[in-house]
Amino acid sequence: MTSIGRSLLCAVLLAAAGSSARAATAPKAKKPAGKSAPVASTDEVTKLKGDFKWGMTPDEVLAKMVETGDASYEDRLKKTANDPTKQDRVRKEMLSEEEVVKKNRLVKFDGQKTGYDVSIIDQEFTHGNHESMLVGKDANASRYFFFVDDRLYKMYIAFDKDMLSGKEFRQFGQMMQARFGKAREVFVDERSKAGVTHKLDHYEWATKGGDTLRLVDRSSFYDVYCLVIADGPAAAREAEVRRAHAKGERADALVETVTNSKTDSRDSNDNVIDRITGQQVRKPGDEQAKDVVVPMPNVHAPTPDEVNRADPGAAEGSKPAKGKAKGKGDKPSVNL
Repeated sequence: MTSIGRSLLCAVLLAAAGSSARAATAPKAKKPAGKSAPVASTDEVTKLKGDFKWGMTPDEVLAKMVETGDASYEDRLKKTANDPTKQDRVRKEMLSEEEVVKKNRLVKFDGQKTGYDVSIIDQEFTHGNHESMLVGKDANASRYFFFVDDRLYKMYIAFDKDMLSGKEFRQFGQMMQARFGKAREVFVDERSKAGVTHKLDHYEWATKGGDTLRLVDRSSFYDVYCLVIADGPAAAREAEVRRAHAKGERADALVETVTNSKTDSRDSNDNVIDRITGQQVRKPGDEQAKDVVVPMPNVHAPTPDEVNRADPGAAEGSKPAKGKAKGKGDKPSVNL
């Protein structure tokens, strides 16, 4: 292949890699054009967020988690007021849960591997972006609190399997719509050898306060459905960072092969006739270069006796007469 052809191939491959890098690794969600998501019930959104506010620090969230946990035991303590033994058992359970919450460690996504890199939340954070997370437990769900620069901006609520009761995602979506109001369905096109499948990816709502609310399906690997509520502007910024990070991580192996590997400038098919006929015709550059050998005459330096015989006056330091012609038997003098 000529250098021009190789350069053209590189340009084509690099262009193709650029377009492939712009495509997300996961199927791209298709939203209905020209339509905004329906607004969720303000009361239900408020209940979902509870006492947690955007911008809280991890310490503030931990303190609120303890407070919320204690409040959930109040009814049980009241019901066991007439039975000291049962009430003492409930109180010990409450204190034990408090200790668990207080020992909750902040997970920092700073490039070191964590147990969450392959999990139900692996699509919700980016390493090296000052992000961190705390984990809490609700009555029927696990709640993940996400921070950027130690400020709360998103909560990810994964429902317990008992809450799902074997429901399909669309059935569970109908339950959530009965609570929050009508949602927008967002689909993706999944490509496989069998063809393209148009699949429901998630439900989404807008809110009057600017928050975003999504119901996502993570049942393919984890048998769970999750609600994600986030501060709208902050979530949009983080989504852009995540897309840029994903583009930077993707390396096109084909382009690397073309640009980094040593390539032979010769066309692989230019000797096809030789292969058919069995006769090989060498082309310029085919043969390996050999060392150059310069022939040297078999000469030796004259001895002092030979020099004296050629010019008797040299022994006495005299110089030969100018203009003296050399005879046939004369030998050249050598200055030592």
